[in-house]
Amino acid sequence: MSIDSASLLADPRFFFSFRHGTRVLLAIYDENPALGGLFSSQQRWLMSHAAFALACSHDPDDAASGLYAARFISVVQEHAVASKNTAADFIQELLGHGFIHVAPGQEDRRRKPLMPSDLPEQAMSQWLELHLGCLDSFDGGRRAETYGADPSLLYRLQPRITRRILTDKEVRYQGATFNLFTWANFGGLLMDLLIGAVEPGEDGVGLQAERIAAGTLSINEVARRFSISRTHVMRLFNKAAEAGDIGWSGSRGESAVWISHRLLQDYSRYQAAKHALVDVAFEEVAGG
Repeated sequence: MSIDSASLLADPRFFFSFRHGTRVLLAIYDENPALGGLFSSQQRWLMSHAAFALACSHDPDDAASGLYAARFISVVQEHAVASKNTAADFIQELLGHGFIHVAPGQEDRRRKPLMPSDLPEQAMSQWLELHLGCLDSFDGGRRAETYGADPSLLYRLQPRITRRILTDKEVRYQGATFNLFTWANFGGLLMDLLIGAVEPGEDGVGLQAERIAAGTLSINEVARRFSISRTHVMRLFNKAAEAGDIGWSGSRGESAVWISHRLLQDYSRYQAAKHALVDVAFEEVAGG
């Protein structure tokens, strides 16, 4: 039986598991900004999953299957992820960075099937391993071990996960400040940065406070790290501060920062919903 989101939220260990995930994603960005940037916002994360899922669906006997620009744009629009122009630009970005390429022998065809390169495939595999390992830590399961023994499971699992994250409201939308960050350019990584800096102690008692310490944050350093404007970062933090979900102990943007218990709860519900649907997909494909 799969683990439901309520069980994850009720377990104090869950925070430490998904905090680890935020730190891994930030490390991926630091190592390869172009690759990490694919997960820098909710919109880009969903488009990345949609593109990979379509690539996984390729059937040599079905000429209409697989990843094509037009098919990708249609899926993205159908699920209200992005506009036609934004989706088309995203495909061009993937091609420009070499994250996808035209399938060998198909370069001259009008309909050009696209395939992911090794790098984004490895990143997607790492993302899946993180989630499976987190789930194993709760029930002593062997999901990550099963996946490690048969990496081809990725091609069956990821499309099932994508279908769910495209339609699951708890994954796509939470509270106002959560939505503000995750749907903004680089907002997802900014949220990960805040969550990754929380140090509540081993027992997690600090997570129950109304204001939760999230390290010292410099707006200038954040803007440099993610190659975005200081104005953009400050605008997001100012709106979150107006909502009472972020604040500073001293000078705004240059001192110790805190996040609200409400914001952490919104983020936790998102993570719980995401992990739960990953577990359902794994159970369907690998039998638990």
